[in-house]
Amino acid sequence: MNIHIISSKSFYDRFPSKKLALEKMGHKVTLPHTADAPDIEVEAWNNGVEAHARLVRECFEDSENKIAKADAVYLLNLKKHGVNGYVGGATLIELYIAYRNGKKIFLENDAPKGSMYDEIMGFMPTVIHGDLTKIK
Repeated sequence: MNIHIISSKSFYDRFPSKKLALEKMGHKVTLPHTADAPDIEVEAWNNGVEAHARLVRECFEDSENKIAKADAVYLLNLKKHGVNGYVGGATLIELYIAYRNGKKIFLENDAPKGSMYDEIMGFMPTVIHGDLTKIK
């Protein structure tokens, strides 16, 4: 299966181990545009609003392309800012892109209770609770 991993930038350091584990299971894995350059957003902001807006557009275009080619999206939603299963705004948009493209959606952890819970659950994700064998 072709899987595109998404998450908050805060969790990018966890991508290599997840990617390797999924590849060992026979999956093909793609990562976000900025996964290898976590400081690129700060650099873009330092170059001004236009530069940051350009980066955001590039990131979403890259995500749309990778999601279109994938069979599934795997959201690594971990604890952030005291919220278990954190999902940020950009990641919610990526989930929507996956949903609209008819892709399977897998969540590492339960969706956080709160303002976006209904929207996330409306995408009908499968929660794997760390068990990568559930991604199929």
